[in-house]
This record gives sequence, C-alpha cells and structure tokens, in this order.
Amino acid sequence: MTETPQSMTLRLVRPLALVLAVAAVFMAGLYLCSGTSLGLLSASATSTSSNVSSGSVSLTSVAGGTCSPGALLPGTVAAACTLTTTYAGTTPALLALDVVIETQSGNGGTNLYNPGDAVHDLQVTITSTTPSVTYVVPTVVTACPNGAPSGSTCYALSDELVSTSSFTSSSPSVAFSTVVSLPAGSTSGYRGGAAQIIETVHATQATNNGSTSTCTVGSACDTTSPGAAAPKWN
Repeated sequence: MTETPQSMTLRLVRPLALVLAVAAVFMAGLYLCSGTSLGLLSASATSTSSNVSSGSVSLTSVAGGTCSPGALLPGTVAAACTLTTTYAGTTPALLALDVVIETQSGNGGTNLYNPGDAVHDLQVTITSTTPSVTYVVPTVVTACPNGAPSGSTCYALSDELVSTSSFTSSSPSVAFSTVVSLPAGSTSGYRGGAAQIIETVHATQATNNGSTSTCTVGSACDTTSPGAAAPKWN
C-alpha cells in the first residue's frame, strides 16, 4: 500500500490568473507518512483593460491570503482554492477561462498529471459559481509556456466560456474554485511528481463580436470551435 503527502501553491498572474502547484511524495509499507504543504494565493489590485470602441472591458480580482490544503494522501481531497473576479467594464463583455497544466515526474518516473492514466493520476476539478459551471480540464499536450519548470509536459485549453450571456458592471462576481485530489489507487510511479495549474480569466467585448449560440459553457468557445460565428478573444 502506498500513501502520498502532497502540497500546493497558488498565486495570481496576468490580468486574472490562478496558479496551483502540487507535489507528490510516496511512502510504502507500514511506515507512517508525513508531508509538508505550502500554499499562497495573492492578487494584485491593479486591473488590466483593453479599450474597445467607445467603451472598455476590464476585470478586477478579489483574492488574498493563504491556501493550505494540508497533506494530501491517496483517497483524500484538498480544500478548494478560489479566485473571485468582478467585471468592471463600461460595455457588455463575455468572460472566458484559459487553463494550462504543467506537470513533471519525480522519483517514481511518472508525471503527476497524466491524462493517459486518469484512474490513478492527479484529479483536477475547476468550477465556478454565479454562474454555476464545471470547466473542461485539458488533456492534449501543447508547447509549454515560458517559465515552466524544466522537464515539464504541458496541457492547455483556451477560451472556455463562463456564460452565454454577457456581463456588465452590475453583474455579480464570479467565484472560480479549484480542487485537486489523488485517487486511493494511485501507485508509487507518481512518487515525487509535481504539477502547476494556471488558470487565467479574460474578457472581450460582446457587441459585434460573434455569437455564443453554438458554444457550451465550460468548453472552448472561439473561432476555432464548431460554429464560425463564435466570438474572438484578445
């Protein structure tokens, strides 16, 4: 039987982004298991905006403090880490979420996030409230962004629609929640593995910018998705 302490770290990057880092350590047999967990969730009060016609689109974030899930062993679930964002632009806008997962192997030799072994690898669930949405987690290998740890394998999915309806400055805030867990049947191959989950929220004007009628919330919605009339994103 193997057990795995884990740790994770969060911070905000880019306009509104959430980074979740997870590390794994396995200990076998009847020995006691222990682990150290580290977590940090911070946000800048400065919003980033892009001007559009006679108005602007911008996002503000409400996030801070520390996210400390504690030791994450096989069969347990870490406490959720959240980011709350409010649309503050002067023109109606659509919101989308980008997700990048950078993962590395450790002494066990297997990347901690491993979609090819979805029964045993790191489980990632991303949801939001107001609106209530569950977002697709990327499973296709892509080029790693600058700054990814050495030896990373990366997965990405962009422009996951938050709502088919546009947001205004009077819309309620959207709270994004990320939960990670490791299945009870995880094996020692994941020993020492790590992963960083980067989530970026962004906005684009809704007026004269395509339609969400062919899109599904929580999934990619852009001009490369089914339906040529889908919105374009900055």
